[in-house]
Amino acid sequence: MRRLSLAQRKTALRLARVFQKEGGAITMDWKREAENDLRCHEKRKAAMESLADEIRELRSRTYGFSAPAADAVPVQGGTSTAEGRWIAAIDELERKKEAYRITKRRVDAVERGLAALDGQQREILDYFFINRAQGHAQTLAEKYHVEQSRIYQMKDQAVREFTVARYGVVES
Repeated sequence: MRRLSLAQRKTALRLARVFQKEGGAITMDWKREAENDLRCHEKRKAAMESLADEIRELRSRTYGFSAPAADAVPVQGGTSTAEGRWIAAIDELERKKEAYRITKRRVDAVERGLAALDGQQREILDYFFINRAQGHAQTLAEKYHVEQSRIYQMKDQAVREFTVARYGVVES
C-alpha cells in the first residue's frame, strides 16, 4: 500500500471537513464551504492579479522571441534545447491560464453571491470572513447599536443567505 503525499493528505483532510457523514450518507457542508470561499476571497483576487502578471510575462517570453531554428542540433530527447524551452514555456503558460480561469470563476461566483445580499449583510460577512480584524464583532455591535450576540445571529443569517445565493442550497 503506497503512502499519500503531503498534498494528498491535506486534500483528504479538507474533503473530510467539507463532507460530513450523517446516518450512513455523505452530505456536503455548504455553509462551511461558503465560509471558506469568503475567507479565501481576497487571496484569490490577489492570485488573479499575480497570475495575470505571470501570464503577460510568459506570453512576452514565449512569443517574444523567434521560434527555434530548424537546423538546431537535437539533444538526447530528440528536440533542440531551445525548442524544449519553448515547449516548456508554452506548457507553463497554458497551466497559468487555466489556473487564472478557475480562480476567476470562483471569485466571480463569490461576487455574485455577495451582490445578492444587502449592504449590512455584506459588511458583516466582510468583517467576519473577508477582512477579519481583531474585535470585529464588538466593532459591528457598536456600529449597529446591538448586542454582540445579535451580531452573531445576523452573521449566521447573512451566511445562510450567501450560501443560497452562491450554491442554491444550504443543506444536502
